[in-house]
Amino acid sequence: MGKISLEYLDKIILYLPRIPLALVIIAAGWLTGKGWNKFYIKISKNSRIDPLARKYIGRFVYIAVFALSIIIALSVLGLNISPFIAGIGAGGLIIGFGVRETVADFSSGMMIFMYRPFKIGDYVKIGGVEGEIVAISPVNIELKGKDNKKILVPNRSAWGQIIYNFTREGKNIVTLQLAISEQVHDINEILKSFLENKGIDFKCFLTGVSVSGVNYTIYLEVPKEKIFETEEIIKNIWSALKDRNINATITFQS
Repeated sequence: MGKISLEYLDKIILYLPRIPLALVIIAAGWLTGKGWNKFYIKISKNSRIDPLARKYIGRFVYIAVFALSIIIALSVLGLNISPFIAGIGAGGLIIGFGVRETVADFSSGMMIFMYRPFKIGDYVKIGGVEGEIVAISPVNIELKGKDNKKILVPNRSAWGQIIYNFTREGKNIVTLQLAISEQVHDINEILKSFLENKGIDFKCFLTGVSVSGVNYTIYLEVPKEKIFETEEIIKNIWSALKDRNINATITFQS
């Protein structure tokens, strides 16, 4: 018993001088991580990076620096950190299999934050769903659908799909294909008389002529608050043309 006690005492005497240095390393890691976090948030404040992305990037680096300082401190104390690192690797592998979809969402979220294909308030179509962007998180996107229901789209699904963003400068761009049996020279005036009353700007272009008729492409700039009235607006355009004895086919183009 006395021999064992002496062995522990020898180890304590051996490691005791190293403890202050280990604590200094941990403190330095903590301060460096915190300092980096504040510095990064400050210098990136005026950048185009999303605020939420800046927050998570700064915090991720802070945690990584602090964790590295702890590992270095354990090494300074003379502890064998190889099993510790191997355990972290094995645990990380096991956890990785369990949360691989979350990791995929997070990495896709970082790409979305960097490239910003849309922002909160935009009206978008992602895959088979469409709606107004309500919130963007590191793992999913929240949409408000036409029926006001909440739709959650995982970031990995959004980044892997074709994204249609209908919003430009606070207005949603709606594209219509108009086909009529013959050319109407005052088509712009007909559309203008109806759409101006709705507060909707538009552009109309002749895009094709064939034996079956004439094709036009119409771009509507629909205010955000009226985006859910788009179908009704299209019906009203068709009715306005019909009232002038113009038979038309209107197709909504995504």
